[in-house]
Amino acid sequence: MKKRIIAMTLTAAALASLCACGVNKPDIEAVTKQPKSSEGASVTVTEKKRLTVKNNSIKGDMSEKFHVNADIINGDKTSMPTYVLSKTNMTPDQFAEKLMSDPDYNRDEIDNSIVVFSNDKEKLVVDLDSIGKQSNPLEASPNITYALDKGKEFEAALKSQAPYNKLETTAAKQALAQVKEMLDKLPITYDDDFYVDMIDYTTLNMYYSFCVGGDAPGLPDDITDQIDTNPPASLRTDQILLYSEGRDAVLDKDFKFTKDDNGFVIKGKLKLNDMPVESSFCSPYSITAAVSSRGVEYLYVENLYVSDNGSSDSSIVTPEQAVEAAYHDYDVSSGKDKYEVFVRNVSLTYLKENGLSDSGSAIASKAVLKPVWKVSMDITNVEEGYGTFSETQVYADSGKIMVSSFLQGDEKIINYAEPSAES
Repeated sequence: MKKRIIAMTLTAAALASLCACGVNKPDIEAVTKQPKSSEGASVTVTEKKRLTVKNNSIKGDMSEKFHVNADIINGDKTSMPTYVLSKTNMTPDQFAEKLMSDPDYNRDEIDNSIVVFSNDKEKLVVDLDSIGKQSNPLEASPNITYALDKGKEFEAALKSQAPYNKLETTAAKQALAQVKEMLDKLPITYDDDFYVDMIDYTTLNMYYSFCVGGDAPGLPDDITDQIDTNPPASLRTDQILLYSEGRDAVLDKDFKFTKDDNGFVIKGKLKLNDMPVESSFCSPYSITAAVSSRGVEYLYVENLYVSDNGSSDSSIVTPEQAVEAAYHDYDVSSGKDKYEVFVRNVSLTYLKENGLSDSGSAIASKAVLKPVWKVSMDITNVEEGYGTFSETQVYADSGKIMVSSFLQGDEKIINYAEPSAES
C-alpha cells in the first residue's frame, strides 16, 4: 500500500493494519525560540507572546486556525536520560514454565526464532527477536502472546482496538486482577493505570469482520479498496497466533463469537522509572488482554526489554517549544487552509525507537527509549466537515519532529471514523 503521512488514530483502520506513521523533521531553528519555563514560575510567555503557560496548562492562538487550550502532563521536568535497551534474558522455555497452566505441552520452532508452546487448551508464542512482527518498523520488539483456543480470533478483533473507559465495577476489577496475576510472573514493571472496558460478542464480531473482510464502514472508498481481504498468514505477521499456524493459514470468515465470549478488553503500558513506555502512536499500549468467563482468553505483551542505567541527563525543550514545533509542521503543510486545529494535551513520555538494519527493517533487540513530547490535537476539515484526532510527536531533547500529523504534499488528512463500543 502506498505510504502516507497521515493523521493517526487507533480506529477501525488500525484494525485492518493501516496505521501509518509519517516522519518529518523540520529545522527547529525555524520554530519560534523562547525562554525555558523555570520551575515555580507562575506564567511563561513565548517571545511572540502567542502562548501562555500557567500552572499545568498552556493556552493561546498560533494563528486564526491553530488554537491551544491544553493540559500539560509531566511538564515540570527540565532534563531526562536516554535508555539503551536489550531484549530480556529470559528464555522461551522459562516463559512457558511461568505461563502455561498445563506442563504437558508441545514445543515447536518456526523461522528459527519464534517458539510455540501448545496443548489442547492453550498456546504461548514467544517471539524475542520479533521475526514475525515486522509490519511496522516502529513497533518491532521482543514479545509474547498467550491465549486459549479462540486466541487468534480475539487477536484479530482486539489487538488494535482502543478502549476509552476505566471501569471500576467489581467484575472489571476481577478481570484486571486475573491479567495482573499473569503479568506479575513476567520480568516487567507496568503502569497501574489500565484501560478496562466491557466488550460484548456483537462488538467482537464487528471488529473481527473488519479484519477478515476489509468491510470497515467510515473508511474512504480509496482506502477500503486497498485492504486485502483476509490475506494468508505470511502477509499478516502482526497477528502472531495466525502466523504460528503456517504461512497459508487464514482466518475463518464464518467464525462468530458467542455470548460466552462477553467480557472485558484491557490495555496497559509498561513503565521505566515511573514513566510510561510506548512504542508509537499507532501502538501506544505494551499490554493487550481479553478476559471472559473462562478466564484470560488472550494476553499480548511487547517491549520485553531490560535497560541500562541511562545516559547522563540531557536538557529538554519546554512544552511551549513542542507546541511551536507542531505549529511549524502545520504551517508548512500544503493543506493548512483546510484544517482548523485544537491542541488539547501536551504530555512528556518515553517512546521506543528501534535500530534499523541495512534494509531498513527494525531490529527488535536494539532499541533506545527517548523522551518525547506528544502534542495531541483535534483536527477539523472545515471544507469537508469531518474531524479526526491526531498527535504530533516531538523529540524532547532537540525539538525536532519525530512523527508528523500533517501532510506535506497534495494529499489530504484521512478521517478514520471509529465505531463506538456500544454500537
